[in-house]
Formats: sequence, C-alpha cells, structure tokens
Amino acid sequence: MRVDVHTHLWAGSGVPRFIRDYSSGRGGGSSVESGTERLLASMDRSGIDKAIAVALVPSPDLDDQEVSAINSYVASQVALAPDRLVRFCAVNPRSERATEILRSEVEDSGAQGLKIHGAMQEIDVDDRRLWPIYEFMEAHRLPILFHSGDIGVLPCTDTYTRATRFDEIACDFPELPMVLGHAGRIDFSTVAGLLRKHSNVYADISSVIGRDPGSRTWPLKNLLEVVKPWAGSTEHVLFGSDFPLYSVSETISVVDQLSGEIAAGASGPTPLTPQDVIAVRDENARRFLAKYCLI
Repeated sequence: MRVDVHTHLWAGSGVPRFIRDYSSGRGGGSSVESGTERLLASMDRSGIDKAIAVALVPSPDLDDQEVSAINSYVASQVALAPDRLVRFCAVNPRSERATEILRSEVEDSGAQGLKIHGAMQEIDVDDRRLWPIYEFMEAHRLPILFHSGDIGVLPCTDTYTRATRFDEIACDFPELPMVLGHAGRIDFSTVAGLLRKHSNVYADISSVIGRDPGSRTWPLKNLLEVVKPWAGSTEHVLFGSDFPLYSVSETISVVDQLSGEIAAGASGPTPLTPQDVIAVRDENARRFLAKYCLI
C-alpha cells in the first residue's frame, strides 16, 4: 500500500496571495487547486492508496471561528472518501480554548491527527504555550505533522520551525508521534540526529526536490545518505508530496529516478540500496499508519 502523509485540502477562496504567488512562480505541476476530486485523481495517477489530508492555518491572525471553518471544510472533503483519506485538523495555538477545541475535533469530529505550521502561524514550535496541545496528542497517541525547516515562501520566516527546535519536544513527549514535514529542509544532518535519538520522530520527503533539473534527486539522496548511517535505516522517512503545491507524480518520479540511479551505479559510492528508496515510496508510511491505528 502506498501512502502520502502530507497533502492539503483547502477551499480556493481561503488560499492567501503569498501561497498563490509561490505556486505560480514554482512551476513543475504546482497548483493551489485542491479538493477531494483533484486529490484522488492525483493519487490514482501515482498509485497512492491512502493520504493524510491536513487543515492548514496560513496566518497567525485567524480566530477560533475561522480555524473551525477550515477544519469543517477539510472534514466535509474527507467525508467524500473516508476509505482513502485520513483527516488532520488544526488549531489556533494562541487561543485559550485551543486544547478544548482540539479535544472536540478529535473526540467528537473524528480527526486523527493535527497539523502545526509554526512559520505561517508565527509561533515557535517549542513555545511552552503548545505544551498542553502536545500533552493531549500524546495521551491519545495521535500524530502531529509539523512544518519543519525552511519554508522558502515569502514573507514567512524560518526561525519558528528550525530543526533544532524539535529535540526538546521529543524529549518531553516521548510517546507523541511527530512527523517533520519536509524533513527539516535543508538541515538534514540535524534531522538525522533526531531520528537516531527519538523513536517517535519521523520525517517526510515532501518538497525535497532539487530546483535544478540536472540534480533534482540530489536533496533526497542527501537526506537518505545522512539518515541511514546515523539512524541505522531509512524506515522513519515517509513519503509525502505537499499536494497541491507539489504534485504527487513529480515526487514519485524523483523517488523512482533516485532508485534507478542507485541501481545503475550512477550515484557513485553510497550507503543506500534501491530498496532503501523504494521503501520510502511503498512501505514506510503504510507502517506508520498501521502503528498509530490510522488505517
């Protein structure tokens, strides 16, 4: 079973200008057009069986009611394909009602995880105001998908989500399933250390794609080559696409190209085997979903 752990469902009217500008300037199949129908079509083209669909809060200024509307939209879209989509909700971490709202999303509305985007929500992921949220998610053994590392999208800044910020969270919440979206891009060495140290930390490969067409597999190769020696395997590296900003098919093609290069010996000396890369595409995310009862 192939699983994509990082996709977005959003109403077109709710996509802010800076995300639209990023998408239009990126090319490579990037889009802001979302929705269940488009996501399923993209999954089908790439042989993806299941996907985690997240609610994105793209601003620090949205109040609880506005965040609730985002969650409701994602819930309505996931309800159109509940056998293939897993819903992650969002909260306003500055709200006094954040944990209460999270409890309702999980216990009453069936959310199976949480998305926190520190860069867009402008809050350090290791800010102590988030500790009650982490405590709740750990108690329910439900995962949090974090934006991690650089964001590459103006005017958002990187400081809130640097890879070094996640160590304290993992130390204080050792049973909290944590997925570092984009694998802490570009600080892969710190992420390798986190995967070595913490059994509850995972990383996804969404947007780990080189912009230079001649070296588009290099970032993924670099990530896996530093993770395998230090963490002992690539098992905690998960497939994610960041749909619709990055296409599922493009991400699949990068994985396939890298496994082919390794099989042909075109990558030079490497600790990686083709199976290490293929497992990222076909196996690791499925095991993650099964471990945390998301399937």
